[in-house]
Amino acid sequence: MLTADLTLTDSGSATKPGAEGAKVYALVASLLDGNLRRIAANATTVPHELRTKHALSGTGFKQRCRSLVRADLTRLDTDPTATGGVVPTTSVQLVIDRPIQSGGFITVAHIQTLVGAVVDCVLQSGNLDKLLNMEA
Repeated sequence: MLTADLTLTDSGSATKPGAEGAKVYALVASLLDGNLRRIAANATTVPHELRTKHALSGTGFKQRCRSLVRADLTRLDTDPTATGGVVPTTSVQLVIDRPIQSGGFITVAHIQTLVGAVVDCVLQSGNLDKLLNMEA
């Protein structure tokens, strides 16, 4: 379980969306199934949250672990009359669903390759725009 604050940066890729620089997500709650972190500097106006959760299901060779990393943004600084009284929110999630016992047929390297493929797909120039426009 990730129990410390996390400093995340979006540097290192010219095509990476959301160039805001390094952000510190401070641990604010350790939950039964995961952790909640927030960027403290803007928590009262535009809260950025980062959640990690884990869940086990099944038994024996059918037992699986589902790990979630989720980033949330809530715009509390907006005029509610401009949005029909709805507070604008958005989130991005990465879920890793893996077997606990695979007999060595699913390894950490396999999971890293899959995560890399998903991240690469989103970060390639224009792909995020296509996803947001429901084209891909």
